[in-house]
Amino acid sequence: MSILDVTEDQIFQTLGKGKDPNFKPIEKARPVTIKPKKTYTINTNTKNISSKTINAPKPAQPIETPVQNVVITAPARQDEEIVKKLTEDLNELNNRVCGLQKMVKWYMMPQFIVILVLILVLVVKANS
Repeated sequence: MSILDVTEDQIFQTLGKGKDPNFKPIEKARPVTIKPKKTYTINTNTKNISSKTINAPKPAQPIETPVQNVVITAPARQDEEIVKKLTEDLNELNNRVCGLQKMVKWYMMPQFIVILVLILVLVVKANS
């Protein structure tokens, strides 16, 4: 049997029409939330507004609360040791960086001088 002899019905029969016979689509129910509508009112009664007396608010009195004593404790030994170790590590790192900078400086300077000498030699030869 070649590919050309296969019919569409045989393909669907072989594949089961692409569906599992026990397949049931899952229907997800979305929760419905009801939002209250905003209502706006327009005051058309100007007489009532002007006739009302507005009482001045009473000055607020400060609320007095008892002050709790704050106890400050000395930092633990562990913290001091950690800070000391970090400081030592930072100093060691700074020393290494300084060493690298010196090494690069002493590596670059001779190369720079050699290049300048070569350029001077080329310029002198070109002029003579």
